[in-house]
Amino acid sequence: MSSRAFILLLLPLLIDEAMVVNAESISPKDRNFFETQIRPVLAKQCLECHSAKTNNTVKLDAPLAVAEAAVIVAMLRAAEKKPHHKPLAEQVIRDFERWIKLGAPWPAAADPQTNDSLWAFQPISQPIVPRVKNSRWARDPLDWFVLARLAQEKLKPADDATPTVLIRRMYIDLTGLPPTVEAVEAFRKEYANDRSKAVEKLVDQLLASPHFGERWGRHWLDLARFGESNGNDGLGRNASFPHAWRYRDYVIEAFNRDTPYDRFLTEQIAGDLLPAKSEPERDRNLVATGFLAIGSKPAKAMNQNFDMDVVADQINVVSTAVMGLSVACARCHDHKHDPIPTRDYYALAGIFTSTETLWGKAANEKLTAPATALHQLKTMTRKDARPDPTLAATAGVPKFAENYHTAIDALKPELHLNFQSAPKGFTVKQDVKFSTDNAGAFGGGWLEGQLKKNVDAYTVSFWFRNDLENNARAVTAYLFSRGPKGANGAPGDQVGIGGNYKNNPHAGKLFVFNGNGGVSIKGKTIVPPNTWNHLVFVRDGKRATLYLNGNAESELKTEMPVTTRGARDIFIGGRNDYFSLTLEGNMAEFALFPRALDPAEILQLHTASGRPKGSGKKLAPQKSPKPAPGNLAMGVREGKKPADAKINKNGESNKLGEAVPRGFLSATKMADAVSIDSKQSGRRQLAQWLTHPSHPLTARVMVNRVWLHLFGRAIVDTPDDFGVYGARPTHPELLDHLAQRFIAEKWSVKKLIRAIVLSRTYQLGSQPTAAQVRADPDNRWLARHHRRRLDAESVRDSILAASGQLNRAPRHGSDVSQLDVLINWPPGESAVIHRPSTHRSIYLCLLRHAPPPELSAFDLPTGVKPMGQRHVTTAPTSALYLMNNEMVVKQSRRFAVQLLDKAGADPASRVRWAFRRALQRDPSRTETQRVIKLVNTLQTETGNPENETSIWATICQALLTTSEFRYID
Repeated sequence: MSSRAFILLLLPLLIDEAMVVNAESISPKDRNFFETQIRPVLAKQCLECHSAKTNNTVKLDAPLAVAEAAVIVAMLRAAEKKPHHKPLAEQVIRDFERWIKLGAPWPAAADPQTNDSLWAFQPISQPIVPRVKNSRWARDPLDWFVLARLAQEKLKPADDATPTVLIRRMYIDLTGLPPTVEAVEAFRKEYANDRSKAVEKLVDQLLASPHFGERWGRHWLDLARFGESNGNDGLGRNASFPHAWRYRDYVIEAFNRDTPYDRFLTEQIAGDLLPAKSEPERDRNLVATGFLAIGSKPAKAMNQNFDMDVVADQINVVSTAVMGLSVACARCHDHKHDPIPTRDYYALAGIFTSTETLWGKAANEKLTAPATALHQLKTMTRKDARPDPTLAATAGVPKFAENYHTAIDALKPELHLNFQSAPKGFTVKQDVKFSTDNAGAFGGGWLEGQLKKNVDAYTVSFWFRNDLENNARAVTAYLFSRGPKGANGAPGDQVGIGGNYKNNPHAGKLFVFNGNGGVSIKGKTIVPPNTWNHLVFVRDGKRATLYLNGNAESELKTEMPVTTRGARDIFIGGRNDYFSLTLEGNMAEFALFPRALDPAEILQLHTASGRPKGSGKKLAPQKSPKPAPGNLAMGVREGKKPADAKINKNGESNKLGEAVPRGFLSATKMADAVSIDSKQSGRRQLAQWLTHPSHPLTARVMVNRVWLHLFGRAIVDTPDDFGVYGARPTHPELLDHLAQRFIAEKWSVKKLIRAIVLSRTYQLGSQPTAAQVRADPDNRWLARHHRRRLDAESVRDSILAASGQLNRAPRHGSDVSQLDVLINWPPGESAVIHRPSTHRSIYLCLLRHAPPPELSAFDLPTGVKPMGQRHVTTAPTSALYLMNNEMVVKQSRRFAVQLLDKAGADPASRVRWAFRRALQRDPSRTETQRVIKLVNTLQTETGNPENETSIWATICQALLTTSEFRYID
């Protein structure tokens, strides 16, 4: 078959032929995707041979039909077969496949833009506050700008929000947490007496709360593309960043301290160059520069552009987060629509090539990135820097299906141990550690317990990992034992893994043994060390059967005399006569059933786990981690020899053009406002230029971001793109008015937020009139407040608050802070990093490409690129999360336990308590009646009126899934 015929066959799999995108209809999001992910690759990899200038039959410098674009993907996939084609990373090819699915949009070439024709580069004006008829309506000058525009559009503003709606809105917007019902009731009383005083008092209280920094710090971390691992580097590797959490804590503290925004930016770009009055201040400044170091990096292996890729990430985060511009598009060519020439890109690049970036060891994986030094701090030494043995001891625990625990319990075991803590009724001997990852770490120790009664038939099921080589000793490990405690000769049922005893040819195979001088039967399969395996042992009178890893055929089956002597003693990880060859490894999901399960039930014990049949992936041997230095931080410092960068033709580091003096964007008309010392990198001067009062973008962009987080919609609806193809401000005079106030009030973020929240515009209700919907369905002119869905973090935090489990104290460190390791792909296969936590969501371990499971169903940023505005989707996974997620189910039960403990026995009182806790209000009479009716129905259907906790947990979970709980008005 010819290659062309192959491509034609491939097209239906890649495209929807009906999808055609006109240049005029391309959304700003899709345009930005093309300019940042597609065009640079074409320019860098393809145009040398495939352009109009080369007379090649395949031309990639002009718009393509969808079918033609699909051919590109086939070419990229087959690149390794063509010597003149350079293979590309899988992620790059996936970007092109996504582009085709979008319809292969190709933005039309814009007229050349200059700083004279693009609004965002014009100096910030000082607009006069407009006159309006109803001047008493306004509570802040910004209200006049809004009211004037409403009059122009012939719209009337909505009524004020009720105090109940307003307090919830302010709590969520300023702290990310809901108010308590007591706070709501107190505010309503104060509001009735003196509305203005009550609102001002509450706003000041929330701004002073430590939770303010946790809420607004999370917004900045989205922009800073924060992550605690590198993310997939293109080779399937994902190196942890064990020190990135320090930057997270710095950001939270900076917002709580109300660090002036100009200082905040300066610390992050050039903190290592700033004078410090004290050692704590010096340390804080060094940690701040983590802003430039925590970015996701492509693999170093076979990548001659690695160093410039790091620089590109730094230019992108500074330009996008601070200026709302995609300067990175000028790496390979002059920007296609914004007034940013390639020379300006390399003027900035020289600043960062003259800077040394400190990211650490990169898990000692040179294919991902070469190891670097880290900042050594003087006052921030961690008190918890000792290694946590459970981090390594439980590494590699299989990721079981969410309902696995429930599936085991459905078979009614007498014992079901999750190893989160020492099991009740058991004695822990020597070295056994327990973890909230549902795994026990056995380092030569074992557990001793007893059955409730002597039984002739029973079944044991568990997952295990052995970390010793199979020929390391006489018996590799004893896994389970039932027999009289301390009896000589080990009478009873013994299950283990064979070793090198007398040159045993069966080393590594499972065995069952009923005591010295008795019967010993070997299995058929060698169990590789450092792998997870599932074992089921069945004793049914004289018959002993053993199953391995979900196979329907037994591993061994034999007639074996019972030698337990009626003993109820059981040993997990060891032998009943205290023989020393105990398990060195792990166990998970141990269950013992007081009967012989049938073959179907035995298979179900494995099938329900969600794990494939057979031994798991071979993992690295577990070693106790060495203490990580407790005073290290990621960041940047001055390079040894600052120098100007040379233009990389087509973005290739080995195709150098002329050197470009270090500098800034020429289109701002203030490129010469700050000069760079040739002996310095220029980072401090870059910060001075960005925060100069005459800079046209910095204040506007930040004001726009604050407005977005308070209203759900920004004045400039593309907060990361103030360029030619970005949106135009709906209220340009208001934007400039707020930017001027922001600068005049010494860049105080808290003062800016306070002014906006105290405005009449912010305090409007969200219920639209029919006239408002007809005239302004998207609420562009702010006649009402915008109803918004809670973000991922606020959903989780609100659930924990409702259940009474939220730990509101700051959390220090991170789940990954002791692990400088590779998190292999896909996530969860080689390391269980995420630990259960009741702290606020901002403190969860935020690994790139392996997000916290509690947040993954929602629109969480990837941390690969700056994101000023999260996607808001209504996906079925979000609803399923609230119905089925283990965390939600668990917290609903805890909610119910508190309800039954505190609300009394009266059903109506219970309903009222639940509503007040979840929704901060009393239920209506109808709601109370419906809930009581549902409770009675559930009691009848379950046939167990005593099962109150489960029934009320269902009610509590229903409240947590309501729109009222998940939205703010």
